[in-house]
Amino acid sequence: MATYKTPDSPVLARFVAPLIDAYSGSQHKYDCRELGDLDFLETGISRCVGAVTSGRDFLQQLADNGRRNIEVTLFFKALKSKRRLANLISVNLNIARLMRSSLLDPFAEIAELSGFDIYAGDGHFHEAACHDPHKPKKPKPAKKKANGDRQKQAKKLQTGQFFILNMRDHHLRHYALAETRPGGGNEHDMHALKRKGARALRFGAPVGRKSMIVWDRACIDFGFWAEAKHLGVYFISREKANMDIQTIALNPRFDREDPRNGGISADEFVGPGGGGSMLRRVTYTDAKGTTYKYLTTETQLPAWVIVLLFKQRWDIEKVFDEVKNKMLERKSWASSDTAKAVHANFICLAHNLMVLLEDEIEKADGISNTPERKRRSKREDETRKSGAGYVATALQRFTVRSVKFVRWLRNFIYRETGWGTALARLAEIYATR
Repeated sequence: MATYKTPDSPVLARFVAPLIDAYSGSQHKYDCRELGDLDFLETGISRCVGAVTSGRDFLQQLADNGRRNIEVTLFFKALKSKRRLANLISVNLNIARLMRSSLLDPFAEIAELSGFDIYAGDGHFHEAACHDPHKPKKPKPAKKKANGDRQKQAKKLQTGQFFILNMRDHHLRHYALAETRPGGGNEHDMHALKRKGARALRFGAPVGRKSMIVWDRACIDFGFWAEAKHLGVYFISREKANMDIQTIALNPRFDREDPRNGGISADEFVGPGGGGSMLRRVTYTDAKGTTYKYLTTETQLPAWVIVLLFKQRWDIEKVFDEVKNKMLERKSWASSDTAKAVHANFICLAHNLMVLLEDEIEKADGISNTPERKRRSKREDETRKSGAGYVATALQRFTVRSVKFVRWLRNFIYRETGWGTALARLAEIYATR
């Protein structure tokens, strides 16, 4: 029987501690003697946090640091396991429940949103894996080559992934792996949403609970939005410049006297030229004079809420920056679709565990990134003094882990340094500019 050994490193033990309870509730557990599920979960998360160049590099570092010696073939075989993928997804859903109960919800103060779950969605790309096939080249007319010319090698197709970020608690989940189109090219956002179906965007919400999906302009599809609305799923996006949209009526609920609607010049009902589903459009101009037009299927919320929700969508872009430039996850781990999905789910799990660990350290030990908080406070004061309205200053919060925190975690996950000593070092790192 495979037994999970608690890490010798106090930092790693704290980091992965939520996994044990989350795994106990998984519906896809299996007693694998060669590489236990908890060992596999810890291994994948450690790889996401570590600065490594390849799978072989990571496995050697893992063994050299005294954690465990895993055969290369065993690790990559595990990445291709559909059962392990299902287990990963189940564990991450259990982590979502923990985050929902323990993390501060920045939208709790907005009573108008009490009946909504709020999600930001978007696509993200990783470089192709080492053994991924080259994308097919379009045939070109034959031409005579000059002496010494070499045939250019076709490029490999990037791995497209779609992610969903819960904007209330910052839980990240993998939504779909982009399908490869015939002849090369990745699946479009809207095609992936249709493939999964509108009901999937409820994410198991109980009857009566609404789901708000905030996506960029790649997801605009009037027919799909209308279908989703009947299921309690609402969309917010930005209007495309080339859209043929006509004003049908002004929204009588728009309150120009509400100071929170500052910067909003119009709230109206619109429809595509030639007929079709009616939408709501909110026009907003920020303090710099840039005008934005937002489309939504939601008709009851105040206009400022629509603008604020799309502004907060930037959180998912910051998470992608965290994944690429701080966690250094830029390249796919393996070639099979299952392995690519496993990789994406490990990224989500590592992000979620970092959010929980940072929150625990701040609440239990009072250690936070004080210099960054001061810089943020200064920027907020400057924004208020510039005359920016409510939308520009509301819901200011940390949305990503700092590079200092990620480096600290990376440096201490294999050390047997005591928890108190490691925390003292983190406080010292935060104190430096």
